[in-house]
Amino acid sequence: MSKRNHFISQLAHVEIYTPHLEETVKFYTNTIGLQESDRKGNSVYLRAWGEFFHHSLKITEGPDKGLGHIGWRAESEEDLLEAVELIEGLGYGEGWIEGDLGHGRAFQFRSPDGHLEEIFWDVELAVIPEELKSRWRSRPQRNPGNGFSARRLDHVTLWTSDVARHRKFYQQLGFKHNEAILLDEPSNQEVGGLLAVSSLSHEVALFSLPPNHPNESNLNHVCYAVENREEVLDAADFIKEHGYTLEMKPSKHAVGEAFYLYALDPGGNRLEIYAGSPLYFAPDYGPVTWRVSENPNDAWSESNILVGEQKD
Repeated sequence: MSKRNHFISQLAHVEIYTPHLEETVKFYTNTIGLQESDRKGNSVYLRAWGEFFHHSLKITEGPDKGLGHIGWRAESEEDLLEAVELIEGLGYGEGWIEGDLGHGRAFQFRSPDGHLEEIFWDVELAVIPEELKSRWRSRPQRNPGNGFSARRLDHVTLWTSDVARHRKFYQQLGFKHNEAILLDEPSNQEVGGLLAVSSLSHEVALFSLPPNHPNESNLNHVCYAVENREEVLDAADFIKEHGYTLEMKPSKHAVGEAFYLYALDPGGNRLEIYAGSPLYFAPDYGPVTWRVSENPNDAWSESNILVGEQKD
């Protein structure tokens, strides 16, 4: 195996469970603006207009909300095999599957807390009808104008029992640790982390599961990106006009800097809409650290009076 440990190129898709399949699909298509790619069994596959792959969201009917699995694309076929060797060596491997709609064979594994994930190389590109093709050749298609038209999947955020342990696991797979959230001294416990394989702020975020929250699943939220702050405000209007719940009104994160809102889909899963996060190109960037007392979730809170500091 090479000494390099950057095996993953991007977050490819997320599967969520819902007890209300058709209502949830309607929410993501009519309001969020995703498009249906296909159906198989009790699952529906969706993609945003700015995405090249077959799907980025798989919605599967189940008895309760929560995470089905996370799909990561490898850097190459060789990197896929090296990642498998590493994951098996760490003891988290589940084994190979033949694939699914939209991608070829995949190796499945578990995070330290049991979140199901998979990594693959071969993908199926979306088939775009002629009438939806864009004049801009770098785009997979034109913006169809459905809902408020989320452009792409941005990240997935997980509840974990031990943020530091999970953060180290993802770092072993080549993720960069960009930002960290700690409890105040003297505890200094790590309760949040943002990690990425690309120049994005994060493709996976980790947060400590709050005590006495029996209604939470293993999934904190899935996030889709729009182009700018104005589109986040448009999203808030669309969501409310269509009768759905805004869990948090538009605001700005201190961690990651993005303008955002949170909504709940009909199955109870949390969705974030996101714009304006910076890109980090330096390979040695971070981790920037924040304290819980600084309220890093809300950049405009009166309690957020300090700036994050760069660790040595």
